[in-house]
Parts: sequence; C-alpha cells; structure tokens
Amino acid sequence: MRPAFVVSGALGALWAALIGLVTVSIPVFLTQVTSSSSSGWGSTLSSGSAAWLVANDVPIRLGAITYSLLPWGLLVIPVVLLVLAGRWAAHVSHARTRGERAIVIASAVVVYALLGLLASLISGTDSVAINATRSAITTAVVALLAFGWGVLRTRIAARREALSPTRQVIWRAGGLAIIVLIAVSSVLFLIALVIGFPTAIDMQTALDAGPVGGLVLLLLGIGYLPMMLTWTIAYSAGSAVTIGAGAVISPFVPNSVPTELPPFPLLAALPSGSSTAQWFLPVLIVGAGVLVGIWISRRVVLPALKRAGVAAAASGIAAVAVLLAALMSNGSVGVERLRDLGPAPVLSAVLVLALLCIGSIPVVLAFGRRPLIEYVIEEPVAPVVAAEAPAAVEHPLVVQADEQAITPSSVLDQSNTQVIILPRSTESDDE
Repeated sequence: MRPAFVVSGALGALWAALIGLVTVSIPVFLTQVTSSSSSGWGSTLSSGSAAWLVANDVPIRLGAITYSLLPWGLLVIPVVLLVLAGRWAAHVSHARTRGERAIVIASAVVVYALLGLLASLISGTDSVAINATRSAITTAVVALLAFGWGVLRTRIAARREALSPTRQVIWRAGGLAIIVLIAVSSVLFLIALVIGFPTAIDMQTALDAGPVGGLVLLLLGIGYLPMMLTWTIAYSAGSAVTIGAGAVISPFVPNSVPTELPPFPLLAALPSGSSTAQWFLPVLIVGAGVLVGIWISRRVVLPALKRAGVAAAASGIAAVAVLLAALMSNGSVGVERLRDLGPAPVLSAVLVLALLCIGSIPVVLAFGRRPLIEYVIEEPVAPVVAAEAPAAVEHPLVVQADEQAITPSSVLDQSNTQVIILPRSTESDDE
C-alpha cells in the first residue's frame, strides 16, 4: 500500500471540511459581530462548528428543542467540496485498481468522520448539544457518498456508457421525470408563495432581523427550499403533509385543526384549506408522466410490453428519488406541537409512481411503434479479413478466360463472369 493513497484521501477530506467550516462560519460571525452580546473567537468557532454540522444534516438540540428538520439544501456546500476533493485525490494519488481507490475513499471517510466528532465536541455548550455518535455517523455517510463519487466518477461514467441502449433510456427517462417533477413543484410553490406574500411580509416584519439577520433568513430559506419543494410534490400527488400535532394539509381533506407555525416566511406558502381546483393537482403529475412517455417513445423501438416496462422503470427511479427526499424532509422543529412534521415518505413515493405510470405507459403503448428519433448506440464493427485464396494450380486442360474472348451464350456469360472449363474426368477419357 502506497502512502500516497492514504495521504491524498486524508488531505482531501481535511480541505473539504475546512473550506466548508469557513463558508458557513461567515454569516455566523457577522451575526455575532452585529449582536449586542460580546463574543470571542471561541464562541465563533463553537457556533461555526455547529453550523457546519447542521449543513452536513446533523440534528442539533438548542435548549429543550431538538431540530431534526434541517435545511438540507445547505448540504450542497459539503457535497460539492467533497466531490472536488475526491477528484483531486484520485488525480494526485494515481489510484488505478479497485483496492487503491477503496483506500483513498476509506481514509477520507475516517478523517471526515473524526472531524465531525471533533466539531460536535467543540460546539457543545450549555444551550447547544449535538450527539457525538450521530455526528460521526452522518458525516461519514456524507463523505462516503460525495467523496466516493468524486473518486469513482470516471469509472461510473464508463459503466453508464457501457449499458445497453434500453437501460440508458431508462436512466435518462428517470432523470427527466425527476426534473419535470421539480419544475412542476417549483411553479406550484411559487404560485402559493405569491398568494401568501402578504403573510410572508408580516412574518418578516415581526422577526425584525435587521440586515445581517435578513441575510441569515435568506440563507435558511435557500436551505429549506428543497424541503418545501418535496412537500409540494407530496401534496400535489395527494399525500397528506403533517404540519403539527393532529394537523395535516391535503388537497382532498380540509384542515380543521388550527396550528401556529414558526414565523418563517416560506411557511406562508402552505395552503390554509382545500378547494376544488386543488383536487386536480394530481393531474399535473400525470402530465409529467405523459412527457416522459413521449420522450421514451421517440427513442426506443421495442415490443409493447418492453416499452411499458421502460416507462414503469423510469417512473420507479423518480419514485425512489421522492422517497429519499421525503425521508430527509421529515423531522421536528420543536416539542409536542411541532414534532414529526412532513409528508408520509412511502405513501408519497407510491402515489408519484402510480401517477407517473398512468401518464407514461399509455403514451409509450400508443406512440412507441413509429418513433421520430431512434435512440441507437453504434458499436464498432470488427473488420472482416478475407482469407487469402490459395494460389491457382496450372493444369494443361484449364483454359483461362482472359486468353481468348468468350462469346456470351447464357445469362451468366452476359454478366461478364469468368468462365473456366474444367478438365474431363478419367472415365470420359476412357470412353
């Protein structure tokens, strides 16, 4: 084992952790500077470490309140840094084999998990508590997925290109379904936020956060945006979203339990009741399935059952993505009343799968026979080398056609085919 494998992985993880800590500590430092309470570098380091763990999706406890419904949109900061660090480590270590890459990734995971454990110990105060074991495990998982992707990205891309054309269509159609779902939920959330804009302004005014506090709220809003889009997808598919103890929102069931939510501007987009127009929201998910079905039907030429299988598999990929997003969008932001918030993950994924299949399968069955664009991956064809013909053996009775002109007397003769007169057999000679 070369030391370069271990050193490159460890340095990459250390670099990603330090840059991430500095990035998330800047708004924390600005908040402490503009606050009336005096604070030193120790307090800034403690608060910055806690913010870095929150960006890595580690739950935090402030006083008696446990926050597990975290702004997992901030997870993009450590993920991007770890992917870049993984690419750098794979380049400088020259890891080629599977075992060498595993050593690079393992060293990075260990170092990043130890830094997560250290950050949980540094950030612990009388009012802030972070579970050290949970911190180490969560940061290890984040490093394994993101850093590992950076190291193995070329191998993953090569294996993806080696897939059969049908499987490539399945994966690309699944990605298209995810993109369409994000687009649909973004438009719906924007419309809901515009409707509830006066309430959002009242919440912003009541917080009176000031310029720096407004910047922090903006960053939190960006971090919580993926969670709100996930809630929107689940709500549009017909799944109920829990917003408090015994209080749910659903396009089909009116919410009769009053709930006081935290004064966070994005929460102004939550619907206060149900209407007839909201009953048609699942149709939008079906429409997303129709678009996916059209895309598939233009790229594959397969029998009917296989086309339906491609559409179902692509819908399944999108449903798995919704399941993971819903799991990350569930949690608590308080005690009792604000515990277990979010949509039902399994129900949301099942409903999205069913609606996408309802939209995509009939389309591929109806329009898959004559695609406008055939998705074909050309494979190199090995050149066929013709075997050399054996040298002709001269025979006194063989007369070559090029020695004298032969008058065409048959259909074969008229095609300028060379005519060779074969020697007579021995029996003929005896006769």
